[in-house]
Amino acid sequence: MVRLGLSIRKSKLKKEFPKFESHTDSMEMRLKTFTYLLLFLGISLLAKGNVYVQSNKAKLLTQPKLNAEGSGLKIGEVLTPITEQGLFVQVRVEEKTGWVSKLFVSPLPPGNQMKLGITSNSSEAVVARQRASDFTKTAAARGLSETQKMRVRGEGDLYDFESLRWLESVPLNQESPFSKEEKNSPSVSVTEKQSPMFWMSPGLPVLAETKAEVKMGRSLAARLLKKYNLVRDLEFTRYLNSIAFRLGSASSRKDLEFRVGVIESNEINAFSCPGGYLFLTTGTLKKIQTEAELAGIIAHEMGHVILFHNGEFKESNVFVDILSGLLSPPGSEVVNTAMATAITEMEKQFFETGRDAKLELEADEAAVGLVSQVGYSPLGLSSYLNTMSKLDGTETLKKTHPETNLRIAKLVFIESSVPTEGTPFVVDRWSEYKNKIGK
Repeated sequence: MVRLGLSIRKSKLKKEFPKFESHTDSMEMRLKTFTYLLLFLGISLLAKGNVYVQSNKAKLLTQPKLNAEGSGLKIGEVLTPITEQGLFVQVRVEEKTGWVSKLFVSPLPPGNQMKLGITSNSSEAVVARQRASDFTKTAAARGLSETQKMRVRGEGDLYDFESLRWLESVPLNQESPFSKEEKNSPSVSVTEKQSPMFWMSPGLPVLAETKAEVKMGRSLAARLLKKYNLVRDLEFTRYLNSIAFRLGSASSRKDLEFRVGVIESNEINAFSCPGGYLFLTTGTLKKIQTEAELAGIIAHEMGHVILFHNGEFKESNVFVDILSGLLSPPGSEVVNTAMATAITEMEKQFFETGRDAKLELEADEAAVGLVSQVGYSPLGLSSYLNTMSKLDGTETLKKTHPETNLRIAKLVFIESSVPTEGTPFVVDRWSEYKNKIGK
């Protein structure tokens, strides 16, 4: 009765005050947008329950520092979080407690890597296609009134999936950047010479959360590529992705194919999308002096993905996705309304609001930890930030990131606690490629 009364009252108000309807609709839209945004906010590892070891670099440390003493952990081992401190989480495993870097553990259980551009042939998808086909036949008799709402929203005007598919088609360069002498050196572990998927079991599935994250990231990346032209230089793109491949091999996100693309813009900036899609502007690349600086920038953007700074992603509704695909024009991609709303909020972070300062500083710390694990100087990112602090064209970056001098000061402290002994440094190949960016 109360709800009926409110409904009648609302109806009367709409008739008497036409502006009330538009105001109400606006409020409802804001509430819906806020709700979708909450779905993608990052959550502490403590709130996720157990975490899983997903990197051979993981150690149970005596202190929350990468250079602390510790014992090795097995991939797939289950850890129980106790508390967190910066980039480290204190955990309990069997009868022992210690610290482990968030770079090497994940709230997701081990899962196989999702190969981009491959359509699922699972029985679930087949059943969903059949259900979608039956549903569309029924709806067709009703004039499609029930299904038109599921059509792709603004795909032609807002997204460039064609450029994204080019980036996804670039073969991943898995060659080692070590010199021949270093590759044959006993100081280079066996795992350094192998694919990062060497430990994966053929029986492991691709996680539903990974599929949902990649789907969201693809759409956000396609939205970004509609704003900027993608530089389609095959050799240079393979070079960038070889760095990302190496960095990703040391991290917990072996379920993702990290992809790095170059976009045309004089502005100095870089972008990270869920699912491992990373973009650097030509303006950024022109100011880089060494491959260590380049690796530091890429590792910072990867850090956002590895540390779930984009939030959690739940399994998408396969039935609705396939139904939307059947209703959309041939060759198009599916972006439903809820996803489009979340993408718009993420896009605002790129250009207006930025992420929380704490997350940016955490990504800086993650960058130092990652690069030092695979043979790059940990000083690369701070060196680049020092150069950037004196440049023009960084307005958006400064608006969406913490003050540069603060970042440098934090990095100097972190760099001093990163172990580099026994790690062979990679050959700096930047001089071979930097002329491809232009002047």
